[in-house]
Amino acid sequence: MPKTTEKKHEINHLMEQIEASATQEPQEDARRGSFRYAWPVQATIELVDANDSSEPLFVTVGHISRDGSDFRSSRELEPGQKVLVTLETDQGQLQIPATVVHSTQSIVKFVIGVKFNLQDSGQADETNGQADDQ
Repeated sequence: MPKTTEKKHEINHLMEQIEASATQEPQEDARRGSFRYAWPVQATIELVDANDSSEPLFVTVGHISRDGSDFRSSRELEPGQKVLVTLETDQGQLQIPATVVHSTQSIVKFVIGVKFNLQDSGQADETNGQADDQ
């Protein structure tokens, strides 16, 4: 099974669990392709840029959907930055490539919004496979 399909399956499984335990009812939102659920858990964000050797950023998830998530962070990230989001699930760690779409300062933290890039996980797998074949 291709990596992109696996990631979609893992995200769908996670969203089914969140939906089953949520008290929120999905509502239409013209700005988004899928409903966001409040899901206050811890996560890790790592910058993907090879030039940035910073430590992983520990964040708190605010909302999550099949398309992306937002986080509360002590550090600002720039829109357009590529990141790797790591979520703890009942099936282990789920790592999802994403792109920062907004970073807004609130009272004491930053609210970071990311869009999941499932195509990037497939491309990374192809690159790794080519390297392994040589």
